[in-house]
Amino acid sequence: MIVNQEQGMLRESVAQFFEEQSPVSRLREQRQRPVWESYDRELWSQMVDLGLTGITVPEAFNGLEFGWMGLGVVSQEAGRRLVASPLLSSVALAQNVLLNCASKRQIESYLPRLLSGEITASVALDEGRFFDPGAVLVTEQNGQVSGSKVRVLDASMSSLIFCVARREAGGLGIAVVATDDESVSITPMRFMDLHGAAAITFAGVPADRIEWLDGVDVARGLEHAIDQATIVLAAEMMGGARETLERTVSYLNEREQFDVKLASFQALQHRCARLYCELELAESAVAAALIALDHPASRVSAQASTAKTLANDVFSLMTSEAVQLHGGMGVTDEMDIGLFLKRSRVCNQLLGSSSYHRDRYARLLAF
Repeated sequence: MIVNQEQGMLRESVAQFFEEQSPVSRLREQRQRPVWESYDRELWSQMVDLGLTGITVPEAFNGLEFGWMGLGVVSQEAGRRLVASPLLSSVALAQNVLLNCASKRQIESYLPRLLSGEITASVALDEGRFFDPGAVLVTEQNGQVSGSKVRVLDASMSSLIFCVARREAGGLGIAVVATDDESVSITPMRFMDLHGAAAITFAGVPADRIEWLDGVDVARGLEHAIDQATIVLAAEMMGGARETLERTVSYLNEREQFDVKLASFQALQHRCARLYCELELAESAVAAALIALDHPASRVSAQASTAKTLANDVFSLMTSEAVQLHGGMGVTDEMDIGLFLKRSRVCNQLLGSSSYHRDRYARLLAF
């Protein structure tokens, strides 16, 4: 992505930080952690100290207001190291659900604690096998919230859950529920890429232990927050895809067959050239989506779906080709390429698959 001088300096600082504090090898340590521990608290504390929680938050709420391209740069560098953190769940998604869907009083109540790292939050969206934010069965009945959610990112380490539910009066609402409430049951899990999530059951959470976000247009605010997080996730995927390509090219320049470097074979050069072109195309779409968030455009949703579709396709293609170009060794546990392959498959389903976003794009443009 083409960035300005300030964004470039941010990229350099964050890249150095992740390289020193959270290289890809650190992800492997997740296997030794309890299943509920989806990330390293010390690493997250350091990220908070760097101000990464407030990059897109307006100055009026004590944020840095550095812009979405800035957060995209951070997410991209995190993707290059496969960093496990609540950057997506709490910063890109939960904070923006709060900013888009809550009243000023609620924002001033919750946001400072999120920015300071005192707490983290996650958004409970998914209920079925596939991402579909409109298919909501969790309901409010007699003031209580009941139902189940799946794939709630980092839920076992979050203090708050923003649960999307159907209100008794009709329409969607967002209930703020504490994870330590006795009516909330959290079953932690670990995706195959070693990142964490959880299934949550709300067993009639009482009305007096729920706060509903009461912004002007909650449904539209939620959709916009999902678009924002989707674009940030796409940026992370671009980081992972570029790192995969660079590692593969480096391998081809080192590996010899019949006393000749693999990189000298024209067929492999053509495959790498194609991958590079596909990566540049997808990265341009992601950059355009980030710019659309920084300079509000009427077609942000369409650009979000474009960015996620291309990111899905390219990250999957890149990691699959990388495994083949490594001679199949990429899937072995001793090599990091396999970790990027697994991350690509998980990210493909998070916040919408390519099929979902192609269909959404067609509906948005009335095809």
